[in-house]
Amino acid sequence: MKLKSVRTKLTLLLFCISLIPLLLVIGFYLAINISASIDNAKSDGLLRNSIINEHITEHFERNLAVLRTISRNPMTLQYAQAEAGKGDPLMEQTLIRTNEVLNDSDNMIITDKNGDQLARSDSYPLINVEHRRYFHEAMQGAEYISDVLISLANNRLITVLEVPVFDENNMAVGMVQRDYDLSALQHYVKELSSPTTRVMITDGVGNLVAHSESQAESNQLVSMIANPAVAAGLAGKTGSIDVVVPNPGTSKKERMLVSYSKNKISGWVVITERSYSYIWQKVFTDALKAVGIGGIMLFVVALLAAFIAEKATRKIRTISSLASRAAAGSLDSVSFSELGDDELGQMALAINKIRSSRDSYRKDAEIDKLTGLLNKATFERLCRRTLVENQPGVFSALIIVDLDHFKEVNDCLGHQKGDVVLHDFGEVLKKLFRPTDLVGRFGGDEFVVLLNDLPGKEIALQKAKRIIEAAEAISTGSETIRVSASVGISSTPLHGIDYDSLFSIADKSVYAVKESGRDGICYGNGDVTRL
Repeated sequence: MKLKSVRTKLTLLLFCISLIPLLLVIGFYLAINISASIDNAKSDGLLRNSIINEHITEHFERNLAVLRTISRNPMTLQYAQAEAGKGDPLMEQTLIRTNEVLNDSDNMIITDKNGDQLARSDSYPLINVEHRRYFHEAMQGAEYISDVLISLANNRLITVLEVPVFDENNMAVGMVQRDYDLSALQHYVKELSSPTTRVMITDGVGNLVAHSESQAESNQLVSMIANPAVAAGLAGKTGSIDVVVPNPGTSKKERMLVSYSKNKISGWVVITERSYSYIWQKVFTDALKAVGIGGIMLFVVALLAAFIAEKATRKIRTISSLASRAAAGSLDSVSFSELGDDELGQMALAINKIRSSRDSYRKDAEIDKLTGLLNKATFERLCRRTLVENQPGVFSALIIVDLDHFKEVNDCLGHQKGDVVLHDFGEVLKKLFRPTDLVGRFGGDEFVVLLNDLPGKEIALQKAKRIIEAAEAISTGSETIRVSASVGISSTPLHGIDYDSLFSIADKSVYAVKESGRDGICYGNGDVTRL
């Protein structure tokens, strides 16, 4: 057998031995990446749902508060009891000014106990609404948010918010209502959607309220009750499911990841849909990167295998050379010293020790041992780099969290229990944030998070609320000592675009929360809020 053949076969053997685990690592990476992409899509969908739910709740609560104020006005009671004539200019001006306060053009109406409209803020004729459900709810003394209706005045799709007007005997003698034009919500949904994600809202009986891609025509109610996500949402469930739906314009069907949740104040269902084709597209892009990196690694492995084969067969070539020289009679005793002892095993052991020591040192230098989060130096380095690489206008939020009453845990329950509290809180933070977010511990009871590339501050405030809830759920093992969290938030570009500016504002915000009694949230230089 030729020496060249031995070296080639050894090179191929080493290459194949290295190729198998490399392929397994690439396959494992892709599997993890697919799972992470689906989980991120679910989290993103539920997060969008939460933002829309908060928007709906805030809008309706604000409108109901205004309706309650008007319903309790003595002038409204006199008007509803027909002590003033229909079309009273003063009352009409009051309704119009209400629209100016709410900064919209939704219609305000006062109705008497017979269902006859007495005044409107628009120019449409007064009508009778006795046959409407919301009128009967008002006459029974209940506030009510209706499902989608077709307006009798202008044939547009609306939702009615009503509050009854009570007399001195606490009997309903009329109602104040506000017709919420769904076009405003439609516009908001379109703004919150993206090319890869569409959003849909249905009312409490499954009729379409708003859709990010299309809007129901006037004088037409579109039922979505057959959608399984709608049915699950109406049943009060929250979660994500896979559905297969027809692809518009083609005969093919499309697999969708659908996240759904129910709005508590209105009973509406918010649904976020993302096509798996977009998810696979991202996975495919990551797979191409992995294959590219794998190809480079294979090339390096091939060179390494050739090098190792060269080194491993060097002694064989030396022996062959010595044998040839011996056959020629030119071998001397000094030449045998070239063989020496075999040190390949010792070299491999030394390399493994160096690699193991390097990896262990790097891990110890970057990770907080108690919580498994980034330590202060690593977090600052990564945070500064992320902020520098951001495009202009990108919204990022820096959150500083300070555990309240942690010193009492250490003083009364011992440092060992304090370490358990820190470890448990670190585990909660790992689950609460995305893999792309930076989460670290600065030492003691201070934690810090960077949320990068967000749609707006609502998400940062949502996360801050969940941090406070998570801190309150941490068990100390004592009924008298409970931990809570003080949270300060700063964001780009409002409070600066560099790390030092953001940290300074967030740190002052935490101090403001501490000074105001702890257990709260402060955004920038704003007021402290509590759950």
